[in-house]
Amino acid sequence: MSHLPVLFGYPASDLGNSHVPLSLCKYWHESGKAVKLIVPSTEYYINYPWLIPVMSNIKKRLVYRFGSSQQPRNITEQFFLKTEGDAPYVYLWAALSPEIFEAFHRRGSKIIIERINCHRRTSRNILQRASEQWNIEVENTITEQAIAEEERKLALADSVFCPSPMVRHSMADNGVFENKLLSTSYGWAPERFPHANSPATVKPKPVFFFAGTLCLRKGVPLLLEAWNRANLNAELVLCGSISPEIQDHCPLLHKGKNITHVAYTKDIGQLYRSADIFVFPSLEEGGPMVTYEAMAHGIPPLVTAMGGGAIVQNGLNGIVLPDMNIDAWAQAMTLMAENHIKRSELGQCARERAQQFTWRRVAAQRATLLEQRYPSIWNKTVQQ
Repeated sequence: MSHLPVLFGYPASDLGNSHVPLSLCKYWHESGKAVKLIVPSTEYYINYPWLIPVMSNIKKRLVYRFGSSQQPRNITEQFFLKTEGDAPYVYLWAALSPEIFEAFHRRGSKIIIERINCHRRTSRNILQRASEQWNIEVENTITEQAIAEEERKLALADSVFCPSPMVRHSMADNGVFENKLLSTSYGWAPERFPHANSPATVKPKPVFFFAGTLCLRKGVPLLLEAWNRANLNAELVLCGSISPEIQDHCPLLHKGKNITHVAYTKDIGQLYRSADIFVFPSLEEGGPMVTYEAMAHGIPPLVTAMGGGAIVQNGLNGIVLPDMNIDAWAQAMTLMAENHIKRSELGQCARERAQQFTWRRVAAQRATLLEQRYPSIWNKTVQQ
């Protein structure tokens, strides 16, 4: 096989989810493992020989302006099937139709898929429980049809990358065969954070930092209530857009003590460097890259099991807390705020742990998993 074809259903911006396939393919290519990443479109500043945007220039503008929301994906899938239809292995990503899975299954291809988040049935159940727990209504867009489509894709897949233990558990809990599941992680990019090892900023009081959408799924009501209960001489910085349910039902966001909201930043590294403790009580995740990045800056994390991804080891390089226990979170915040030595020790261990999860290392680990399962997946190397 000359290359591994990879299909991603969203534009490649190197932000959000697209950062993951771009990072993996970059390091696979650099290590001599040939790949082709096919996407609907790219930003003008992204250009790699292995990256193929299906639409550009006038076609891109016309389709995004006048086409349906599904048209970019449909065009990209048709191109992928036409150019890679004979591939013995394909790596399929998010937001793809069941039809593309069916097509490659009929052709006998081995289908590798990425699970960005937990199984949708698990995700829906978690959100429903949280909605009842906090008496906060939130639109749950995970329908039975969406779950059925996902289950069909998982049934057709030969291998499923699970970027955290919690994702793997959710797959197994919903009937996905264990022998399909490949345990892996997400990672972080040192080149994005050239000052990650710089000395921490000296501040008059400790700064707790949260990064992500401020929503029920990310555990923000729990965070705000625990912060209020702890009543610390400290600062809480929240970075991210505010979802309607938090805006409407969490007055502590605006009235709580020592809370600062940053809607958006182009330099999240500066916020990491100014933080002393990272807080991420997420209820449902795939592999939270913000946790990896925070630990790379030497910030000790307070997280749920979901928020810890594959990187946090409880008591060694962070603290893993229950996802519904306000008192436990308030007590942990108090401990970290008042015990400088404890957070310094955990922070140093977090920084060391993060070095094992650079994208270069994660890509190598995933390549090993694929080669162990499919020895012929890369039998030719890229000519450097």
